[in-house]
Amino acid sequence: AGLTYGLAEAVRLLQEVERPVLVVCGEKFSDKIGTVRTSRMIFGDAAAALVLAPAPAGAPPDIEVYQTYASGPMSEVDSIIWPNPEFDNNITVDGPEVRALVQRYLTQMLAELTALPHPDGGPGSMLDAIDVIVPHQANKTMVVSLAREAGIPPERLYFNIERVGNTSSASIPLALHDAVREGVITRPARVFAPGFGAGAVGGYVVLRFDPAVVV
Repeated sequence: AGLTYGLAEAVRLLQEVERPVLVVCGEKFSDKIGTVRTSRMIFGDAAAALVLAPAPAGAPPDIEVYQTYASGPMSEVDSIIWPNPEFDNNITVDGPEVRALVQRYLTQMLAELTALPHPDGGPGSMLDAIDVIVPHQANKTMVVSLAREAGIPPERLYFNIERVGNTSSASIPLALHDAVREGVITRPARVFAPGFGAGAVGGYVVLRFDPAVVV
């Protein structure tokens, strides 16, 4: 959820300084995972950055909706543990607890978007207006399963985790870049980017994303 928190703060800064804001997400897990197979096979090292600038006078902002959450019972707070003295101070993941956390947040996110009107004045809700969903690349099988349970077909989601792994806060901006490079996003699109992770945190943004500005 690092990107969603960063973008939320960037939006607030734009309202104060009216100057471009650089949001950088960088993660290095290779020196924290050790040899625990169930964790090492998932995580990757990566960095990505986005620049947010003030919208031109009279134009709507590109970030249309954003929300962050930071709550949960201790069982969910402890779903990702580091350092963990029982595993040589390496990161360890409690899969069932992580799934419960993600399900709770994703259900809340979808309910909020369903309650919002269609941004272009069309029929349906904000959720119906989404062109592509680029989630935090945590676990493809888990996210697809939860999306199906929520009535969202896998075809609406984009993943690159099979190539780069779970790169934590860098995963969503890196996935946006790859979605453009692979031709998944070829024109300005409305993107729903949900994130969730350690600390029992979550958040999402709905943004209008133009592939022309991706480098």
